[in-house]
Amino acid sequence: MSFSLSRPWRRVVLAAHVLCGVGWMGLDLGLLVLVVTGASSDSGPTVAAAYTAARLVIPVVVPVLAVGMLLTGILLGWGTKWGLLTWTWVLTKLSIGIVLTTLAFVALVPGALSIPVDLTGTAAEVREAVGGAGRDLLFPPVVSFVALGFALVLSIWKPWGRTRWARAGALRDERA
Repeated sequence: MSFSLSRPWRRVVLAAHVLCGVGWMGLDLGLLVLVVTGASSDSGPTVAAAYTAARLVIPVVVPVLAVGMLLTGILLGWGTKWGLLTWTWVLTKLSIGIVLTTLAFVALVPGALSIPVDLTGTAAEVREAVGGAGRDLLFPPVVSFVALGFALVLSIWKPWGRTRWARAGALRDERA
């Protein structure tokens, strides 16, 4: 079963897709600032505020952006000439979206929710209360920012050509 998005709907879905992806990249930069501040500041209230902000933002905003980006990407692939499995760059972007969304739900959100709610004390005491979650939250914003940036580049340059499934299908069509 296939369908084609009309031009106005394609534009709406594309705008939502770009907003979710770019929004996620912006959030990654903000989260990196919060986590680095939490890991390096000498002020107890600043460290507590940084980790509290991360705990509040990640579980609410990241899933919305991740699922929004993934679903609109699938809709664009399914409803446009590019297809989901036809072009290597689209399949690569789909894989990136699936991996990042899975990691967000499996690692990032649970990690943020493991941060205690009421953080007080010196910087060292707050970091001790946060425990390994503080270190674990350093890696995800960097990884997702780089992966989403790579997906953005793929969208613009569209490298590599057709997937082997598309080439095999085209070969079968020629023989028929």
